[in-house]
Amino acid sequence: MMHIHIYCADGEAKYWLEPKIELAKNYRIPKVKLTKIEHIIKDHYDPEFSGQVLGKNTSLTEVSNISSHGVWIYTNGQEYFLSFEDFPWFKYAPVNKIINVEEPSSGHYYWPELDIDLSINMIKHPEKFPLLAK
Repeated sequence: MMHIHIYCADGEAKYWLEPKIELAKNYRIPKVKLTKIEHIIKDHYDPEFSGQVLGKNTSLTEVSNISSHGVWIYTNGQEYFLSFEDFPWFKYAPVNKIINVEEPSSGHYYWPELDIDLSINMIKHPEKFPLLAK
């Protein structure tokens, strides 16, 4: 589905453009700023553009974006944000190692060059899996 990513000094967000314009994910952007962003999108979005075929994904699971705040992965028709705060292993990793992600089994993601294993549950609810150091 058509969507856009918004980046600013405060954080980042994702908005669905279809079937209607709505916030999909937010990472640290204040509500006041989100309201302004949504007004800008509505003022400038051309729904006729959404009918154009711009491309298609070539893999079932892929890193769709890397920003200063984290990594976005696209898998099974959904996009998930992995913040560097919750997933610090990615913060200083080279891009070529971050984009090399595999899904060896359903809901299990593996970055072989970084030796990182994550389940979809860990990605959706990082607060349930606190980092521990010894």
